[in-house]
Amino acid sequence: MNHGRLIRPPLCRWLRYDSSMDNRVDESSVTQRFYRARDTTSLGRAVQGARTARRYTQDELASMIDSSRPTISRLERGAAATSTDTLLDALAACGYELVVVPRGARITVTS
Repeated sequence: MNHGRLIRPPLCRWLRYDSSMDNRVDESSVTQRFYRARDTTSLGRAVQGARTARRYTQDELASMIDSSRPTISRLERGAAATSTDTLLDALAACGYELVVVPRGARITVTS
C-alpha cells in the first residue's frame, strides 16, 4: 500500500529481452513489459518480479547462471554485494535486459 508516499520516476527501465537473440527465453511467458528501478531495493524487486513471472525458484535461477541461492536472495533484497555480471545474467535468464535512459525520458516498449 502506498499510504500517500510519492513514487519517484525511474532512472532505469527493464525491457523485454529480444528472444530472437537467444532461444533459451520463451517470450510468451514474459508477463510484464518493463520494470522501473532507481535504487538497489527497487532493482531487487524488479529481478524478483522477473524471476517469479517465469516461475523460477531462487535455486533454479542460481543454477541457470552458475550462482548460488544466497546470491540471488541478496540481489533481490537490493544488497550492494552482488556483481553487475550476476545482475545481468539473472535478468537475461528471466527474459529481460537492462536499458539505461536519461531521467525523465520517454521510451516506447515494443515487441
